[in-house]
Amino acid sequence: MPLKPTPLVVQYLYVHAPEESFLYPTARSDASAARLACRYLECAIAQAASLRLRDVDCELALATNLRDPSALGRAGVARFEQLDALGVQILHADYRHRPAQDVEMFMSSRYVLDAILAAVEGQPDERQLWLVDLDCVWPNAQLVFGNAPQPGQIGAIDIPYPPDWMIVEYAEAGRTRSDMSRLASELGGAATLPPWIGGELLSGTPPALRALVATCEALDARLAQRGQALPAEEQVLTLAGALGLVDYCNLTHVAQRVWTGPRHGAPPVENALSLGFWHVPAEKGLSLRRAANAIAKGRTERLRRDLADPARMASRFNVQGTGLRRRLQDDGWIAMQHARGRLHAAAARLRPRSSSRAS
Repeated sequence: MPLKPTPLVVQYLYVHAPEESFLYPTARSDASAARLACRYLECAIAQAASLRLRDVDCELALATNLRDPSALGRAGVARFEQLDALGVQILHADYRHRPAQDVEMFMSSRYVLDAILAAVEGQPDERQLWLVDLDCVWPNAQLVFGNAPQPGQIGAIDIPYPPDWMIVEYAEAGRTRSDMSRLASELGGAATLPPWIGGELLSGTPPALRALVATCEALDARLAQRGQALPAEEQVLTLAGALGLVDYCNLTHVAQRVWTGPRHGAPPVENALSLGFWHVPAEKGLSLRRAANAIAKGRTERLRRDLADPARMASRFNVQGTGLRRRLQDDGWIAMQHARGRLHAAAARLRPRSSSRAS
């Protein structure tokens, strides 16, 4: 019996053009498209290291619309070189599944659909692909890979939001699980409360993933005929599940979104050490950046030791809570980034505008 191909983990990064407006509240970066991209590349490096420094049997890729890393300056070039040293293949994908309306909040969230199409190209039908947000780490990848969805299913994280929790401040329908239930009913589906499908982890074989993209495209077309649109990937993924168009495999027993720090207000994840995948969005400018900096300086011994032990890894990435010293360090770091951001923004306003694009 032939061996199955090794899993393929695909991160994805859309690099904004300088003139585009965008807002990513947890990025801890100023409004510069290049600086924002470099911040996310730091996350990509930290995530790749959480797999490579533990010798996990998988292949890694980054899907991006960026063709020339030098558009991000020396810092961007250096980060792509670090990804290359970690064995990360670069896949090109233009952003063709943009939101139908002009939005700033998480404007690139639907880029995952383009990343999927780039990632499945040329892959054998039996290979398991894992499309993941950049701000994630893998404390136990084999646990996650061992719970891969069945052929035809899409593995995803079911986020237990309350029915009327406002996910994102959008004005159109589809903002909450209750909204999704009503919209599904209007489209001929059941009026039951659907699970909310997080977009930070999507897994499937190439045929299943191609079908997922086709389903989202068909839903967009149906909504457009009604004068409606869903700007975020989580919204359209949730609606597809509510209508029974996608067979989701819930992976929350091995993978979850974990909010860190003292101010998020989300319920704690009680079983974090038993998970194999953490999505840590609040750590972009904190522990993920520190890990990337350690790699850039070649100081990986301590990082490797931390990655080898779940408790140490949880402490490094703030998953298990932090003491006063770490909180003061993080607050100081955040304040410094805000100050730098204001300085860079002021300097940018004084510079003449360039017509060049970052992609």
